Amino acid sequence: MQTDSIRKKLVATAKSLAREHKTTLDKLKAEHDQLARPDFLWHYLLQSFATMGRAAGWHGLIGNKVNYDKVRYETLARLSPEARAAQVEQTCRSAKIRMPAKKAGYILGCFQRVRDLGGLEGAKRALFAQKGRDAKIRFLKTFPGIGDKYARNIMMDVYHEDFRDSIAIDARIKGLSQHWGLSFRSYAEHEAFYLSVAEEAGLNGWELDRLMFRFKDQFQERVR
Repeated sequence: MQTDSIRKKLVATAKSLAREHKTTLDKLKAEHDQLARPDFLWHYLLQSFATMGRAAGWHGLIGNKVNYDKVRYETLARLSPEARAAQVEQTCRSAKIRMPAKKAGYILGCFQRVRDLGGLEGAKRALFAQKGRDAKIRFLKTFPGIGDKYARNIMMDVYHEDFRDSIAIDARIKGLSQHWGLSFRSYAEHEAFYLSVAEEAGLNGWELDRLMFRFKDQFQERVR
């Protein structure tokens, strides 16, 4: 009964926030152009590690041009393995991202994975050769440090066609679910619940996901 009540309030809130923040959603959808980047996959892998655990990490690793230039794929490819490892960890620490040593290991593992796939363009081709959402998720999860949430989020950040009915279940959404007394047995069940809310609200999953991420406080205030 409580779940049904929360669902109804979520649907109504999602509808109203989608109207109020249409300009923001349209701007985020325009990120679809980023798919054309030759370094698309590498850039969004870096962005994943920068924001993992704390969104503010973006400013230190991605937004800071000096730090970002030090971990570009082409930059790292010119270094010896020893120098590459030292530079990645030093840059992660300088960027003040969470768990810098662990994430440095992820970045180095992803570097090797991209290299094995033929470099930036080869890795991008391999990703887009995967047919459908689930195949792309499986492929992205072969990269060190990338799990269910970021396998979705990488593609959702660029409003990819295969991921418009997806929810990236992150700490914020988990926190909201817990706040409302909702519990789920698996990631898939959690995602399915919010996808059903989105459908009832006349939205796609991507739209609800972005609204819940950016306007968490408004959801929390309106859904009681």
